[in-house]
Amino acid sequence: MKTLMNVKTYTLIAILVTLLSCNGYTQENNTPTRTKKFELNQPGTLNAKSSGGRIKVKTHDQNEVVIELYIRKNGKVLSPSDPMVKVVLDNYELELEKNGSLITAIAKRKTNFTPWNNTGISLTIIVPKEMSCNVSSSGGGVKISGVDGTHNFSSSGGSVQLENTYGNTIAKSSGGRVKATNHKGNIRLTSSGGSVSLDGAQGSVYAHSSGGGVKLYNIHGEVEASSSGGGVTVYGECRSVKAKSSGGSVRVNISNLRKELYLKSSGGGVDAIIQDGENLGLDLDLSSGRVKIDLNNFSGKAEKNRVIGTMNNGGIPVYMRASGGNVSVRYNE
Repeated sequence: MKTLMNVKTYTLIAILVTLLSCNGYTQENNTPTRTKKFELNQPGTLNAKSSGGRIKVKTHDQNEVVIELYIRKNGKVLSPSDPMVKVVLDNYELELEKNGSLITAIAKRKTNFTPWNNTGISLTIIVPKEMSCNVSSSGGGVKISGVDGTHNFSSSGGSVQLENTYGNTIAKSSGGRVKATNHKGNIRLTSSGGSVSLDGAQGSVYAHSSGGGVKLYNIHGEVEASSSGGGVTVYGECRSVKAKSSGGSVRVNISNLRKELYLKSSGGGVDAIIQDGENLGLDLDLSSGRVKIDLNNFSGKAEKNRVIGTMNNGGIPVYMRASGGNVSVRYNE
């Protein structure tokens, strides 16, 4: 019995190791094919591109930039001694250099090179926190964490993921989802190949997806969001919100409304929770198959499918339209 239990235990461990390896969690233990280091004693700019694999950027507390180059085949990182490594390197143009405070890390396929067996070059770049980044990949995803500056991230072959980033930021993907957590500064997120999500932000937010839904949580700032591939959800302290969907419903739960609320759905209903809304001065223009709202100190016209007028003498424009469902307005959960 004990032998049987040991066999089961070892089998389970082997399965877990295999699964973790397949998902890329063991890359930190792999040896880079090439490593390049540059000293940087001031805020810098990173220009990184890959036409054959993913790019990962993370930060440390040292005054240097470390560029690690990995060669992958069928999702597996090759050992530097693998014969395939030289073949791949011979068919790529590499640019790993420093010019003042500009760091360049580019891995570009030569025009006559046709990749096989999903072979490509991935980059892991470790930078000081104060680093503006221009990062793009046409062969894989992009993952960024911890940087503070002005940023532009893009992928045409995978997802874009941001964590604990700072500064004015643009992130877009035409091959997958865009996901960000804990961002400070204005941010613009777009995807034509998947969903867009943001959890935790301070600053103005623009989010659009034509390939999935848009979900924005814990937002402290003004929001403009739209989706033609799913619904739109916005939660947070938002002075103003403009949200539109042609692929699903629109749902918001906001406080600190001061400027404008514009919600429109042609693919579902509109559901809005306006915290303390019963005490705000609102200019209401609501229309759908059915409008549900408690009207306090109201002046205007209220019908089953249309409400137009003012609450508490008006002030903040509130516009809602739903051609695929109802409009519902509440003042608490």
